[in-house]
Amino acid sequence: MAKYRALVGLMYPTPASLKIVLKAGGISKLSEAQREKVTLKNVKAGALCEDIPEKSIKSLVAQGSIEEVTPTAKKTKRR
Repeated sequence: MAKYRALVGLMYPTPASLKIVLKAGGISKLSEAQREKVTLKNVKAGALCEDIPEKSIKSLVAQGSIEEVTPTAKKTKRR
């Protein structure tokens, strides 16, 4: 699974809360009772954000809000 780094500050629902948000039709449409059940995650620019909702990744990359981070390969010793 790919890892991503935030290039800007982000706020998004945790995976468990995403179901509630999607059922309501978006964060702005949450009822007061639903808002109490939703947990939002705040990520600062430069931080890893490994639990970004899958539905959001493509658009966030296109906007320049996140970038994919690949681990560096370990160097092998030469003999």
